[in-house]
Amino acid sequence: MRVDKFDHWNLGTYNSALQAGILPAARFHREIGAEAVHTRVRELTRYWVERAFCIPGFRLHTPLDTESLGAVSLFSIDGLDARAVEQELRESHRIHVKYREVRHLSGMRVSPHIYMRESELDRFVEALAEVVDKQSV
Repeated sequence: MRVDKFDHWNLGTYNSALQAGILPAARFHREIGAEAVHTRVRELTRYWVERAFCIPGFRLHTPLDTESLGAVSLFSIDGLDARAVEQELRESHRIHVKYREVRHLSGMRVSPHIYMRESELDRFVEALAEVVDKQSV
């Protein structure tokens, strides 16, 4: 006896929007090309990081001077609890960074993508500076 319904990859409610978006997303990626995507996310990462260096205690844990730089970077603020900074950014500014801890290294992960504008990253850095100023008192 065979139960076919368990052979399907999707056992819950069918997500038609997700399914409908796969092919257009693949086409879009092919049109602009992987190198353009990588170039853009490197630019955006360097953009926000250069502005964040003026924040007291800002410490970047991701090297910027490499071609393997992508969108994902990890930072911390000396003397502040990264989880508290993450929570304050989310609750007070509706900005989502992600706390990460790997072995001896912990901090917040930021990962802009090609559709982000510099003005959005400016808003992030301004909010981060506010949170740092507030939590440093």
